[in-house]
Amino acid sequence: MTTLNQFPNIPGFQKEALEPLRAFNGVAVEAFERLSQQNYAVLGDCINFAVEQARLPTNVANYGEFLTRQMEFTRAFGEQLVRRTQEYVEIAGSVQAKAQATVAASQTKAA
Repeated sequence: MTTLNQFPNIPGFQKEALEPLRAFNGVAVEAFERLSQQNYAVLGDCINFAVEQARLPTNVANYGEFLTRQMEFTRAFGEQLVRRTQEYVEIAGSVQAKAQATVAASQTKAA
């Protein structure tokens, strides 16, 4: 009876099995970083808008000017949010492309 000692090969098996996960982890970390930075930027926009709105009544001479400036600030804020939303879409597309490339590379190695 012959026995085959596979214990010396276990680290190699583990590396081979876990290597695709390491690549996916890299994609996930990059996605987390980019989304965190984007969320930080959006939060900054919201805070700036809130401060402008709170400060507005002290910087206008009459109610008509108040409404005009409030509409300007609100329009600018809305446009900024549209740009930020487009940036989210770009981030999602980029992450999706990297994830697909990682899957393709993992499948190639496995084949």
